[in-house]
Amino acid sequence: MNFTQSVQFHEDAKKYGSILGLDTIRRLMHELNDVHAELNVVQIAGTNGKGSVSCFLASALKEAGYIVGQFNSPAVFDLREVCQINGAWIGESEYASCMEETALACRNMTQKGFSHPTVFEIETALAFLWFFRRKCDIVLLETGMGGALDATNLMEQPLCSVFTSIGMDHTDYLGDSMEAIAREKAGIIKPGCPVVSVKQKPKAERILRQRAEEKKAAYVLAREITESKLSDGRLWFWHPKVGEVTLSMTGSYQTENASLAIETLDVLKKAGYSVGKEQILKGMKEAKWSGRFERLSKKPLFYIDGAHNTEAARELKTSLFQNFPNMRRIGIMGVMADKPFEEMTGALQSAFDLIYTVTPNHARALAAQKLADACGRQNIRAVVKESVFEAVKAAYEEAEKGSEPAMVLAFGSLYYLKEVKDALYEITKC
Repeated sequence: MNFTQSVQFHEDAKKYGSILGLDTIRRLMHELNDVHAELNVVQIAGTNGKGSVSCFLASALKEAGYIVGQFNSPAVFDLREVCQINGAWIGESEYASCMEETALACRNMTQKGFSHPTVFEIETALAFLWFFRRKCDIVLLETGMGGALDATNLMEQPLCSVFTSIGMDHTDYLGDSMEAIAREKAGIIKPGCPVVSVKQKPKAERILRQRAEEKKAAYVLAREITESKLSDGRLWFWHPKVGEVTLSMTGSYQTENASLAIETLDVLKKAGYSVGKEQILKGMKEAKWSGRFERLSKKPLFYIDGAHNTEAARELKTSLFQNFPNMRRIGIMGVMADKPFEEMTGALQSAFDLIYTVTPNHARALAAQKLADACGRQNIRAVVKESVFEAVKAAYEEAEKGSEPAMVLAFGSLYYLKEVKDALYEITKC
């Protein structure tokens, strides 16, 4: 199987949909000789911030000399980006080789009468196989959607279980209450394995602490960061364990994610993973995560961010007010129809002077007109654009008008951010 064939196999597997449960992934991994059992894993669950926390951890651990595997989903710019070792994507030849072995395992399963694995199960298995082959010292494993029934939840003894902020998302799969969602995510907590969490909403925290107590797992709360500043394109804050922390990822919510990573590194020391203060600080400073309040252009200022649910929209508004208080703020927004877009637009009141709405190129996309109508109900000025390119061009030109400084932020679904990036490149190279 060459790379093109492996990509086609990945695309063909999308027809199997999304199915929660561990039976299929267990059978798939058994066909692959249960290589996942040889990995030392940190499992990360939550609603927002999983990828950023993973990135901070990976960068610091890399500075300390460890071989660090990362599995993060979904892919935003390239399907290979979900599997990384020390910040580098899996290569095309290795991807093809691992996919060939995974595809053979899938074929063996169906011949035995079992269901064909879903695309996420295939991605997860491929990642496990690659990390095993490359002898990773530690693997940072991001859950896909929930926790207990997520395909990543195979590890009986992870090094620790890490929880970013838990909110309302994927309610069709995880339940329509905070308690139900928290209960599903708490399923990654294993007997005796430490738990590290940000401060959660009371209902979610009660569920996590209860599960940790049942499993006799220590519960560690990351320090809240109440003050930070943006200077010269970097975010700064103080943490008592390491001192002044500098971040290249500039969303205001990143202080919480970075604090969680620092606390997790402290817990990992007890498991034998030693990372010094200077290594932590350098790792935090150099950590970058595409699509998370990422600056694409300085003049005009142009950012992209994958804020795709209500909680993320609120955090986005905080970042805008905190970091760009005296600027015209121009938005580009595209979301999926199964997201709470009415709540999202409600959370964005007064955050933007203007929002261009688009329809992402995805089967689940919400029509731009419906999104603009929702903006209108919140007294947000919205203009529908027929394509992402037209929206980027209009926002870019609007930001360059007049003498008042302006910034542009494209946000919403992760699925259309690559198109935004490509459009901006076309516009600026002309």
